Amino acid sequence: MLPYRENLEERLEASPLLIFLNHRHTAGRMAAEHWHPCLELLYVLDGEAEQTIGDSRFVFHAKDTLLIPSGAVHATQATRDDCYISVTLFDPGSSFPGWYLPAERGREMEALFSRMQEESALRKPGWQMVARGLLLQILGLLERKGEPLALPDIPPEEGKRLEEYLRANLSGDLSLQTAAAFAGYSPTYFSRHFSRVMGMPFKAYVDRMRMQAAKGMLSDGLSAAAASEALGYETPSSFCRAFKRLTGLTPSEYQSQTQKMNRNR
Repeated sequence: MLPYRENLEERLEASPLLIFLNHRHTAGRMAAEHWHPCLELLYVLDGEAEQTIGDSRFVFHAKDTLLIPSGAVHATQATRDDCYISVTLFDPGSSFPGWYLPAERGREMEALFSRMQEESALRKPGWQMVARGLLLQILGLLERKGEPLALPDIPPEEGKRLEEYLRANLSGDLSLQTAAAFAGYSPTYFSRHFSRVMGMPFKAYVDRMRMQAAKGMLSDGLSAAAASEALGYETPSSFCRAFKRLTGLTPSEYQSQTQKMNRNR
């Protein structure tokens, strides 16, 4: 069975950078095998961990920096007690390779990561801009001093193939039965398999994809009726009910909120 897909889109929509500290008090698993469509930046503040990316496995020492490319299956295991790893998740908007920078060549990293953790924790006005600037410095140093990760082509192909199929058929006959037929499974098995691979049940995943697409359409000025038709809803009222249930706002309320935010930028 494929590793699970970690769903981060809604969290990244609220904040373009997810910055947190992963701490393991005793040696053991810190992150199970998973994948996601964004980049993951790791910095070992203290301790030691074993990092797995696809079929590659190596020990990740204190003060080492690692950038895991989007789509790569990866897992983290603390090999000693009290392991602290700074984790930053972000979508650069384009493809980006993996990089590794050992401690002895990346002495500047400790101060940069400490400041980024501080900005994320205190969240003073403008913290996201400051954190983004620190992130760009880190990425520049990785490219200048780091080693490109020599990884095999290991994206979770089935998960990506399913996501592409769903995205291409949001406005059509998109049901569990049609998706199962596309994947070559029985509907019963596919339902369980989809949840494991994609991280949530089929209907919830499709609903979320439709709402993400709807937000983009409404932000671009499309009416609720036009978005409803484009996304395959039977009636505009059924679309409005679904939008309200999943976002907490009506389409018109969402458009007003988005327009107000754009004016205040």
